[in-house]
Amino acid sequence: MTIRNDKKGFVARSKDGLNFDNYQPWTFDDGTELGSYNTQQHWVTHSEGLFLIYTRKGADNDHVFRHRAPLFMAEVDPENLCVIRDTEQILVPERGARLGNFGITDVSPDESWVTVSEWMQPEGVEKYGSDGSVFVAKIKWNRPNRLFPKVASYKYSPAP
Repeated sequence: MTIRNDKKGFVARSKDGLNFDNYQPWTFDDGTELGSYNTQQHWVTHSEGLFLIYTRKGADNDHVFRHRAPLFMAEVDPENLCVIRDTEQILVPERGARLGNFGITDVSPDESWVTVSEWMQPEGVEKYGSDGSVFVAKIKWNRPNRLFPKVASYKYSPAP
C-alpha cells in the first residue's frame, strides 16, 4: 500500500490486504528519500513489474504548489519496497500548475493510461506555460499485461 502523508509518502506490505507490516518512507534504491509528500501516489501494475506514479521535490519545481508537478513514473523493487531511480521518467511535464490529482486506467493488455488536468491555482501559474490542459499519458507495454482482466464475450439478444 502507498500512503499519503503531510511530511512524506510511505509504503507498507501485506500478504492479505488487511494486515500490514510497519510502514516505511518511500526511498530510491540508493537510500535517499523519494521526496513525495501531501499528494497522491498511485500504482501501475503489470504482470512483469510494479510501477509507481508520483510527484516529488527536487525536480526544479519549487514554484509549483506542494511540488505537485511533474508526474513521474518509476519501477518499484517489490522486495526492498523502493523506487528504482534509473527507471524514473516524466509522464506529464511541469508547466507551473499542480497535477496532484490523477487517475490510472488499464485500457487493454498492451496499454495503461494516466489522466490528469492542470489545476490553475494560485493565480499566475500560467506564466510557466500552463493553460488548464487535460493530459492522457499512454503507457504502451512492450509485452502484454497478463493481469489485464479477461472480458467475457456476450452475444446481444434483443428482448422478445
